[in-house]
Amino acid sequence: MHHSGYATRVAAALFTAALLGAAIAWPKAGSKLVEGAADFAAKADGAPMAARACAIGEPALAGPFAPVADVLSVSPLGGVTAPGETLPAPYIRINTRSGEKAFERIETTALAPARADIVAIERHVERDPYGRAEGLSWTVHFRSCENISFYYDRIDDIDVGLLERAGGLRAFSEFGSPDHMALETRVRVKTGDVIGTSDGFDVGLHDLGAKPATLARPERYRTNSFARAAVFDASPSLMALITPETTKARCALDYLPKEQQDAWAAKLGDAWGIRKAKGDNTCRTALVDTPDAAQGAWFTDAAHNAATTKVSAIALSSDAIDPDRLIFALHGRLPSLKPAMIASASGKPGRAAPTGAVEDFLSFEKGEGRINTPFADVTDYEMHCYQRLRTNFIGPLINGVVLLQRQQSSDNGGPDILKIEARGDVTSCVDLDEPWSFTGNETTFYR
Repeated sequence: MHHSGYATRVAAALFTAALLGAAIAWPKAGSKLVEGAADFAAKADGAPMAARACAIGEPALAGPFAPVADVLSVSPLGGVTAPGETLPAPYIRINTRSGEKAFERIETTALAPARADIVAIERHVERDPYGRAEGLSWTVHFRSCENISFYYDRIDDIDVGLLERAGGLRAFSEFGSPDHMALETRVRVKTGDVIGTSDGFDVGLHDLGAKPATLARPERYRTNSFARAAVFDASPSLMALITPETTKARCALDYLPKEQQDAWAAKLGDAWGIRKAKGDNTCRTALVDTPDAAQGAWFTDAAHNAATTKVSAIALSSDAIDPDRLIFALHGRLPSLKPAMIASASGKPGRAAPTGAVEDFLSFEKGEGRINTPFADVTDYEMHCYQRLRTNFIGPLINGVVLLQRQQSSDNGGPDILKIEARGDVTSCVDLDEPWSFTGNETTFYR
């Protein structure tokens, strides 16, 4: 066995040398030959793609995530953090074109965007608020070289042949219940291989060689996979594979070949292709947990480490599509925001007010000074007021204002504090008596 493995490695080395020599003789074919040599050598040695150095000066991705003709829009994720969603990070959602029925989308094929190893697969049972099963979704984790990992999330149907190559469902392990199962594997795919089908899916990419994002509390974006593995009775290596390096998340579009980037960037916008992304950096959803400011994620309890499935957090950030519009993603975690404060269809408060709106996010145009202050400019201990707030982007106005105050931790080891209160006794910040103050109904969040 040892002699056979040695012979295989020698053959791989000789083949690689021959290809490199051919690359010198025929420069135009050089990149393809070198790529083939590296792939052959990796296969001959049985080496994983994670052990292969990333090509210098070459894009990390080589092909599209799906047929671009099927894609209506690409939505940056994270800025409007819904309950249970990932914390603000530059992940994207591939939205397919509309189907024949209202709010229906066509099904597309999720394609491997690079030669890579599939290193883990997750299977999720989707349930409605009443616990009834609504269907399955899959998460597929890839590694294309030592520094690039990426994943596809919310794939409706995984390719049957790919699943069998990974070992089939019989090889999956449960995470506490059959609703969440996962598998550690190593399945080699080529650019353009079919991963599955879906009416839309999420893409996340992590550049492990990049400098981590500067965050106020970076530890909240990291999870201890070994501690979680003990809880879920799963192998630590599997937990590490499915735990993203959030501080090194990057916009996947920036890693496509130059000739493909424009076509995909042109599709950046909201989920239904109505609002197009504005500004120079249209894939701008970076981690927004800005130090010494209110911008970013805040947690409902001081000890929260962001490791749970349902993230108990709110997010304050600029809109990923229009940076001049700011967002309170509160999701029902502000008790002072009462249903009666939500305007009805007529623009007036009343019984027709949609009670679900208090669990939605609020948006508004950024201002200056103490009124509608950009969250990145909120200073410690000063009271700020926000007015003309609207539920989501097109919903009714809030009949009231929101007061906000950030307080730096009194000791170096404690969390910073953010206090927020919705006030329904005025509809404009200038109508508040000076000095602005809370009434005792404020909610405290932590970072």
